[in-house]
Amino acid sequence: MAYTRDTEVVERLKPEAVTPEEQAAMAGVEDLDFEIFQHKMNMIALEGKETTMKLGASTGMRWGDVAFGIYTALGDLSVVATGIWFHAVLGQIPVKYIVKHYLNDPTVGVEAGDSFFFNDPFYSGVHAADMGLCVPVFAEGELLCFVGANVHTGENGSAEPGGQPIAAKSRYEEGLMVPPIKVGENYTLREDLMTMLGTATRDPRTMVLDIKARLAACRIVERRIQAIVAEKGVAFFRGALRKILATTARAARKKVSKLNDGTWRQPRFLDIVGSEEKLVKIGICLEKKGDKLKLTFDGVSPLLDNHPQNSFFQGIIGLAMVYFCGWFFHDLPANNALLDALDWEFPDKTIVKASGDAPTALAPSVQTCFVHGIFLIGARMIYNLDPKRAVASWFSGFGVPYFGGFNQWEEPVADISPELNATGAGARPDQDGVNGAGAFFATMSDCSDVETTEADRPFLYLFRNYFKNSYGPGKYRGGSGVGFGVAIHHVPWLAMGGLGYGSKYPATLGIFGGYAVPSGFIQTVHGSDIKKHLAESDRDLPVDLDQLYEEGNPEKGNRGLHNITMGITPFVNGDTYYMPAGGGAGYGDVLEREAEAVMADVREGLVSRETAANLYKVAFDPETLLVDQEGTEKLRRDAFQERKARGVPLEQFEEEWAKLSPPRSALTYYGGYPHPKPKRDFGLPF
Repeated sequence: MAYTRDTEVVERLKPEAVTPEEQAAMAGVEDLDFEIFQHKMNMIALEGKETTMKLGASTGMRWGDVAFGIYTALGDLSVVATGIWFHAVLGQIPVKYIVKHYLNDPTVGVEAGDSFFFNDPFYSGVHAADMGLCVPVFAEGELLCFVGANVHTGENGSAEPGGQPIAAKSRYEEGLMVPPIKVGENYTLREDLMTMLGTATRDPRTMVLDIKARLAACRIVERRIQAIVAEKGVAFFRGALRKILATTARAARKKVSKLNDGTWRQPRFLDIVGSEEKLVKIGICLEKKGDKLKLTFDGVSPLLDNHPQNSFFQGIIGLAMVYFCGWFFHDLPANNALLDALDWEFPDKTIVKASGDAPTALAPSVQTCFVHGIFLIGARMIYNLDPKRAVASWFSGFGVPYFGGFNQWEEPVADISPELNATGAGARPDQDGVNGAGAFFATMSDCSDVETTEADRPFLYLFRNYFKNSYGPGKYRGGSGVGFGVAIHHVPWLAMGGLGYGSKYPATLGIFGGYAVPSGFIQTVHGSDIKKHLAESDRDLPVDLDQLYEEGNPEKGNRGLHNITMGITPFVNGDTYYMPAGGGAGYGDVLEREAEAVMADVREGLVSRETAANLYKVAFDPETLLVDQEGTEKLRRDAFQERKARGVPLEQFEEEWAKLSPPRSALTYYGGYPHPKPKRDFGLPF
């Protein structure tokens, strides 16, 4: 046993080699029995997921940031119930760690009734706020499989509340980081370890309840599996579970083989480092040849030694599976056998391959930035095979408030709010995106109802609804996002911040001529007089984000505008906080959008009159909002001719474009402009 990080086990994301016992067992599984088995296992996993959500306490657990998986005895994910695909794929690493280190260790061991907890992001792949628990399942004295739940709990005792400290300078400021550890034996949790885990965080009640919720779900699934084994036998179960992986791998490679061979590239940019307005790059390259895809990188900013905006490579692979599980391989089982069709190479000492003591609390920003590039590549790559699946991206900016303090019941709280699960879906080739669809990384998630959030969080919602121009325009527009405002309520104070990116450079780009999602930002008002206006039932108070910035807003106080990533700040009773959850990206040329569809959005309050006239080039009566068809056709003809007049040969465009550069002040961490280098020996970045 080496008391350091195990760099070998995290490389084992693909299925383990088939054992002779598994091979023999698969041969005895008939096709009809196999189909019935798959259905039963999916339903069992779904029961585990729903149980976890119903019993937990954190925002993530209650509203769908949950993955429940069933793993082989070797640790491979075979069955999962989730909409948050990266937890499902990454959840196997802690299981494989347990198999490797504890299965035959006499001081630990793996026995019936055991339970193992983990949240070290090196093994879980994302950040320390994501936590998991798994249990081994035995029958007839043999280890059959593992089952486990992975959930964002939201508080891990880091230097700032909410589990994602934006000011962390090393991993030692990021709070509790537990490699897989046995926390229960003989079907009982150990109270000494529960006490330790609870007191290591600001919110012990939520921490412990979430652990117990995971365990309760695991025990239900354990009983369901043992019932199947009692009916069909150990050999059948082992063979059928492995057969799911084998059939998935073959199907994945077959689907990849239908794509055109080629190489797709996509640069992506983050406009924030910690809370500094700085620019970093992730240059993505995806090559398809035969029945394989290969992920490499073409210019990535170097590792940020003193900022938490780094990701472990395994987390990047996990986020890639958000696209592959949910979109490209949507018709195949979601398990790690899909990775049989994907190879990868990561550049060392970069923000996509963290190492040493570099902090990773803001890894979700790096990972969501990366996976948006995969969505853009995927739309182009799949168009020839299945154009209806070549869709624009859901909102990828990952904007979310986080907070810590005490609630109105004098209980400690530290968590995130659920509005990140109310973003817009991307536009599609034949229709608009869905408004308030969810989160691209957790498509089965929910944003809570306001009353439930207010019941145990110290907030008073001032409004939460759609707002104008929240999405990317196009022939088909993205789904609208949600804007909301809250006042600190029932408590003397609360600490709040914000996480995400996209305040300077758009976080979510359109496809095939569609527009990006507009940039977003946070507004705060300290010393607000909002409660005075509420007591007077002031009808001039804003009821959406649009009115917030119009003249006549009566709220007074010390108003501030902030990037989506905002450092933790004390708010007192009555202070207000306003934030957007962005919409989806646009698909196709705005000049091809039906004028009537544009005006329907104007009437519904989803797009402004100015955007209708100046961007979509729709002529309309300002009183009746009826379309002037002839006027619209003329405006669009003129706009098209103007575009043609601006056009220049590619060589001339490239020559002029190469002379441009972002401000020198933005390139501190870029790594050498225009092509960043992975190591910190590149000299000045200019």
